[in-house]
Amino acid sequence: MSMKKRVVLDVVLLVIFALSALPAITGVPAHEWISLVAVVVMVAHCARRGMLGAGEKSRGVSGIRIARIALNALIGLSLAACAVSGIMVSGTVLPSFGLFATGYYFWDPFHAFSAKILLAFLLIHVVLNARVVFVLARKMKAGRATNAAAVSKVDHG
Repeated sequence: MSMKKRVVLDVVLLVIFALSALPAITGVPAHEWISLVAVVVMVAHCARRGMLGAGEKSRGVSGIRIARIALNALIGLSLAACAVSGIMVSGTVLPSFGLFATGYYFWDPFHAFSAKILLAFLLIHVVLNARVVFVLARKMKAGRATNAAAVSKVDHG
């Protein structure tokens, strides 16, 4: 995948997540549908990067890489918890398929908690990858990096 497509996918993911994280602004029905799209795009992002650091084996093992793999695993678990609990409290998506879930008083606080945990882990992920974003932006602006091979030198440090 070209660097431009990678950056576009990451920006789209960030925008979709920001929209899905604001149900008070988008409204709950839009929040639910946007969140489903966000989960699909996040899975695509993870697949593109190599789930849980599978592409990191050739670079050797270090404490930083192990921490990144652990963070990715925590993001995946919190995303799953948030998505499942969100579906379980759904007032729009589930009924549109003729389904209903019980246990609202369990799933609603669990969804709020897992969403906050997911946000915290994603903020850490963005901060840890800020250097990569800045380097890529500088290279794109200079027109020097035009393919994914150039990106691999700055990916995850």
